[in-house]
Amino acid sequence: MNEYTRREEVRATFIASAILVLCIAAAVLRLVTVEGRLVPDPGARRQAEDSEARIAPARACALAGEKLISEIEVFKKLAKSARMPDPAEKPGTIKQLDAVDTRGTRGPGETPVTRTRTLRNTLPPPKPKEPDKQLAWASAQPLYKQAKVLAGCRDATDAVLGARVSAIPAWDAVAKAAAIAPPGAAEAEQFEAAKQLLSLLAEIPADKVAQATKDAEAAFKATAERDRERANTAMVREPLPQGVFSRRVAVSVGVGLTVCALLISYLGVRAASMRRLATLLPLRDAVRSGRPGMQAAEILKTAAAHNSGEPGIVIGAAIGGLSAALLAPKDADLFVAGVMAGLLIGLGAQWAFRLAVGASRWRARATELAEVEKPAIPIVLALSGVKPGLEPEFIQFLRSLPPADAAAAVEKLASQAEERILAAADAGTALTPGRPPPG
Repeated sequence: MNEYTRREEVRATFIASAILVLCIAAAVLRLVTVEGRLVPDPGARRQAEDSEARIAPARACALAGEKLISEIEVFKKLAKSARMPDPAEKPGTIKQLDAVDTRGTRGPGETPVTRTRTLRNTLPPPKPKEPDKQLAWASAQPLYKQAKVLAGCRDATDAVLGARVSAIPAWDAVAKAAAIAPPGAAEAEQFEAAKQLLSLLAEIPADKVAQATKDAEAAFKATAERDRERANTAMVREPLPQGVFSRRVAVSVGVGLTVCALLISYLGVRAASMRRLATLLPLRDAVRSGRPGMQAAEILKTAAAHNSGEPGIVIGAAIGGLSAALLAPKDADLFVAGVMAGLLIGLGAQWAFRLAVGASRWRARATELAEVEKPAIPIVLALSGVKPGLEPEFIQFLRSLPPADAAAAVEKLASQAEERILAAADAGTALTPGRPPPG
């Protein structure tokens, strides 16, 4: 800035800068502090749904545990009817009976003579009846089905309750039973599978498994109830929408555009003041060379130019960005769009204001420049020669003349104004009482 910078330009630049700082600070604060609306927590809902989904398998495991106990008892009874070998009965040997005969002694103090007789059962054992293989597998199938179901319940039960030592043998036996391959249509295969099931499951502590599955079901129900209550009350902030730019980039771009607008406005003011300096400073020598009209004419032409700088785009960008931040703070892309729209609207408003002002500020601007340049021809005389309301026509006429003709016109205008002033002064003196009329 220099002495050729107009007071209007300085004032407009200061006002635009103040509006920019206040509006953009408020807009950035709004964009940074905005939060998404409160919505039910989808994670809590999914967890509640998962907990609810685990109740049905847990209930099936508990039912399978209860049925396992009853199926074992039924299978053991039917196994006897099917003449299946009892796994608890170990195969024995042929019993022998040894008898000791202590009859007869050789005398006092002598060792008695012992005679041993071995009694042998010389009768052959009765031939056992053939087992009912069809009944054996038919009675084993329900137990095999429950073992298959329970084998898949161990991991979930141990996960919620922890591994119970008392139930481990039963769980291992159930797993082995479930691992038995389903027999084919042959009766021998079916009977063999039934014997394996009987040997694995006949004496296991099935009540331990049943109790573990019941406790697991209760734990799953309690967890589902807790998760359901939490899902009904848990709220989270909805994430802000992701636009073309990330939120940080969008805010940075919007602020950068407003700063660029302010810089352009400042450089415009400085360029205009330097242009006035380069135009008027050399004309000071024209006064010394006897051409004072050239300096006065150029002052009038320069004063007719509108203010430089672009405060309109600065104010428009600031207000546009603030409006976008207040109306749609969740979408940072709209902040950038608001700033860019404000630039265009502000530029249009600025030119409309300049057209509305027109030449109304011409006299004040010319006087301001005259205070700096102090021309040989008083600007007041030149301005007094222009009738109020005819400023635009005079400015257009002055611009259309070559520099020499413009200087002559200004000199003539000032001379005429001076003559009118002197004539008015003489007329005033003649009308003053006590003084003789002139001439």
